[in-house]
Amino acid sequence: MVTNVVSLGFIVLGLWLLGAHIGLDVQRLIGQPACMPTTVYLWRNGMAGPPKVGEYVVARMPDRGYAIGARPGDRIVKKIMAVTGDQVKVSGTELFINGKHVDRLWLAKSIPGKAPGDFDVDITLREGQLFLMGTTQESFDSRYWGAIEREQIIGSAIPLF
Repeated sequence: MVTNVVSLGFIVLGLWLLGAHIGLDVQRLIGQPACMPTTVYLWRNGMAGPPKVGEYVVARMPDRGYAIGARPGDRIVKKIMAVTGDQVKVSGTELFINGKHVDRLWLAKSIPGKAPGDFDVDITLREGQLFLMGTTQESFDSRYWGAIEREQIIGSAIPLF
C-alpha cells in the first residue's frame, strides 16, 4: 500500500514537472452521459504544432446559447475532425467531411426547441477554424455548435482509459 502511494506521488510529481495535468470525466464516474472521450486523460497547455485531424485537444466550451452539455467556458476534450480548408456539411442528421459520410447527429431530436435540419450547414473551414467531435454518440460538439477558433484551444490531450 505504501509503495503504491509513493509511486503515485512520483508519477504526479513527474507530470507536474513536465507541465502535464490529469483530467477526469466526472460525469462518467457518477453514471451520467459521458462528455469526455475517456474517463482519465493527460493534458498539457498549448499545442506542439499546427492542429491535425485525429488529435485530441482541450478547449473551452463555446457559448452558443444551448442549455445542454458543458457550461460556456468549461474545459472540454474533443477530437479534431476537420481543419482549415476542409468542407463540413450537415444535412438533416448526417455529417459529411470532404464529401465522406462521417457520422450522424444523434442528439438532433433531443435538443429543446431544435429539430433535424436546424443544424444544416455547408461550409469550408477558414484559417484558424477547427471542427471538433467527441467519441460517443451523446457527445455535444461541433455538429451542433459549429466550428471553433483555434484561440479556444488551451492544450493537447492524451486519452488514457
